[in-house]
Amino acid sequence: MTTRLQLDKELDVENPVFIEGLAGIGHIGKTTVSYLVHHLNAEKVGELYSHHFPPYTIVNDNKTVDLLKNDIYQVQREDDRDMVIIEGNAQASTPEGHYEVAEKIMSLVDDVGSSEILTIGGYGTGDVVEEPDVFGAVTTEKVKNEYTECGVEFDHDVGQIVGASGLILALSREREIPGICLLGETPGFLLSDPKATESVLQAIENILGLDIDYSDLDKKVEESQEVLKKLQNLQQKQSQDSGESQQDLGYIG
Repeated sequence: MTTRLQLDKELDVENPVFIEGLAGIGHIGKTTVSYLVHHLNAEKVGELYSHHFPPYTIVNDNKTVDLLKNDIYQVQREDDRDMVIIEGNAQASTPEGHYEVAEKIMSLVDDVGSSEILTIGGYGTGDVVEEPDVFGAVTTEKVKNEYTECGVEFDHDVGQIVGASGLILALSREREIPGICLLGETPGFLLSDPKATESVLQAIENILGLDIDYSDLDKKVEESQEVLKKLQNLQQKQSQDSGESQQDLGYIG
């Protein structure tokens, strides 16, 4: 197998915004984009497969198996810009693979003539907060003010972005396509973080002029905050007992 992008139908979009959200820390990229796909009634139009994805398969409820993949969707909007969305349960497992997959995604960006790029990930801080920030990194200084007005925080110490979210944004800059990487503030535990997902969705809502229903997230947010706080307390206790400082969880993906 090679890295291949397989379209089941020709995309029918005009001047689209391209949105990327893949598996990563706090599952923020994937869950944010999955929520958008569901609530915008996005149409699936293709898939991306790669031999650079981790070597395991997904076992479905009916016990059939699927390869790891990224799904491609389109959203047609009558009164605003269309969207092309890529969402997936895997990223490449090697540096070479990350570049190959990112370039394949950018070939789609070029083909559909995307006018703006939104990539989505998480930034692990080790702390559970009631109102997670959404940190931003942009293609050019010129677009920063526009995104600041949409609730994105640029006063942060994020020094690097690991994985597809950062690479796609940097490759977009080379192509002079404006865009932003939205990083939801999250403790960094190996759990989904609905609260951070909600914060990122609110930023996207402001950027794209959407009207998102958050009712499906409300209960998940309440339950997850309690679990995350318990995990944080347990981790702090373990660190105190061992006499070691808490490990830095500042990873983005």
